[in-house]
Amino acid sequence: MDNIEYLNEIGLEEEINKIDNLIKNTKFATIATSNKKGIVSTAQMCIVNKGLIVYFQTDKTFEKIRNIQENNNIAFNIGAYNFKGKAKIVGKPIQNDDFIELIKRKHFETYKSYTLLENEVLIKAEITECKIWGINSKLDIHEQETIEIIDFINKTKKVIICDKM
Repeated sequence: MDNIEYLNEIGLEEEINKIDNLIKNTKFATIATSNKKGIVSTAQMCIVNKGLIVYFQTDKTFEKIRNIQENNNIAFNIGAYNFKGKAKIVGKPIQNDDFIELIKRKHFETYKSYTLLENEVLIKAEITECKIWGINSKLDIHEQETIEIIDFINKTKKVIICDKM
């Protein structure tokens, strides 16, 4: 049977901190967007974050911007971590102090090369779900492959044992 747990504030904070640290220590992620017809596109992006808020910048003429305008659902991947979220175009990168501080620290060359370009726009994405593929030895004497699904909207965590899918 799947294990669904409602996360209290401490449990939720622990999950957010784990993800915050993962993203802070990750320079790039593959971002997936889709248009209103469901046609998917991916791009590798420099990312920065503040908790569950992820920022990336891109040229306003690129396909991912048209996709986000039509469909604000995005997904991105970092190793065994798969994320879903809601994206929003929030203006020019240079106008966002949080982003500027983060991008200078983590991707200074990207900041110098792209942030001040006329066509650059900033996307702010809020993570709504995280799916973690892994091994869980707490479930049984034998290690089992699992998928943990953390739903940040409903504050739940579900563990699926892969051989029972």
